[in-house]
Amino acid sequence: MAMTTVQGRVYIARVFGGAQNPTMIDMADEALRRGYADWQTMRNWYFLLKDSSLTTPVTGVTCTVGGGNATVSAPTSGVFDFVNVGQTVSVSSGTATLVVDTTVASFTRNSDGTIATVTFSNAFGGTTGSCTLTFGANLHITAGVNDYNLPLDCYEIYSARFITNSKRPLFYRRQRDWDRIQWDQTIQGTPQDYTQYNPYSEATQNHGTQHLKFDRIPQQADDVFIRYYRKFIVDGTYVDMHDKFLYQFLDYCRGIALEVRRAQENPTAYMESVREQAHKSGEAEEEVEDDDDNYMKTQYEMGSSRNRPIVGNGDFWPTQY
Repeated sequence: MAMTTVQGRVYIARVFGGAQNPTMIDMADEALRRGYADWQTMRNWYFLLKDSSLTTPVTGVTCTVGGGNATVSAPTSGVFDFVNVGQTVSVSSGTATLVVDTTVASFTRNSDGTIATVTFSNAFGGTTGSCTLTFGANLHITAGVNDYNLPLDCYEIYSARFITNSKRPLFYRRQRDWDRIQWDQTIQGTPQDYTQYNPYSEATQNHGTQHLKFDRIPQQADDVFIRYYRKFIVDGTYVDMHDKFLYQFLDYCRGIALEVRRAQENPTAYMESVREQAHKSGEAEEEVEDDDDNYMKTQYEMGSSRNRPIVGNGDFWPTQY
């Protein structure tokens, strides 16, 4: 039942007789984009769930290999923002070549946090020209480093686990919880928890790219396999919606388009709708409180195995490690 994005716009515009009208098609496109935004924040949809097992191709990178150059610049802003040190890279097409097992040695960032250049462990060979680079899957973890880029299409992490050395699951915890129990956050060790955070907030990269970090700085190299909810593909060839929700989604977008048209006749009603949507957006961004009575939790309750209560009160498990 796949439907192209062009067909989706026509379907939306048809509700007010504008299927052949370029202006109405543009209005339908705006409604479609608004629909994606609403459905993204509405909930985490299982049909958007994927993992980091696939390699990541980057096309159109002009590799200057004269004189043994090992550094490439991002051809467009943000295209390299998923790269981590230690990640493998190869040339999958083009005239340039790279030695087998070449990895990312380092990268530089622009002032807004986007990655500007990437330097590899080996210089390019072959002939200067445009080539396709393919980077290894999963997140490579480097000892002593606690800031990692996530896949570009990552919306929210579903689960994470080490798969190379320690081979153990990782558990999600909020940064505020760490701040309460992890007094010295410069200590290295074997991570148990992870969080997803945004170290930048620049409008030029859509208010930052989400990063991953751990409750303690990793003391050894490893690889992290993550499952995550991806972002909707807004500008794809096809409407990015599961078949069982396709027409419900497009009808929702029709409703948005109709609201905009009715705004000219009844702006007051439209403003009420806008305020309701803004309120829902605020709820989605609101920080979750600890408990209804908002009391300060003990370190034990926050997850510290080193601080257990002397007696149990029904909420504690004094013997649980």
